[in-house]
Amino acid sequence: MTETSPPAFLRDERFIRGHGKVFVMFMGRDGYSAEMSTEEFPRLREAVKLDACPKVYLRLQRTRSRFALDRRKKMDIVEIYHKAGEHAYYGYCLALGIKPE
Repeated sequence: MTETSPPAFLRDERFIRGHGKVFVMFMGRDGYSAEMSTEEFPRLREAVKLDACPKVYLRLQRTRSRFALDRRKKMDIVEIYHKAGEHAYYGYCLALGIKPE
């Protein structure tokens, strides 16, 4: 099985910033604090990515985290992360003049 490299947009700072903003907005909408959102976003970005299995986040060691999360909350946050990624991708494509898929 050959390993494929992630799409280029995942490394683009414009997409990353947009994804982070949408993630914080969605987390706030669902009752999570902005501090938690900004702490969890880099952790999710490293562990889950947009195309990986969310179970990686469940097993991730939460050292130096100020927030205790149970399994259900972690799964909610992963779902928010993925939905924010879809919205950020759509906005990223529009900004570049690309028709989103």
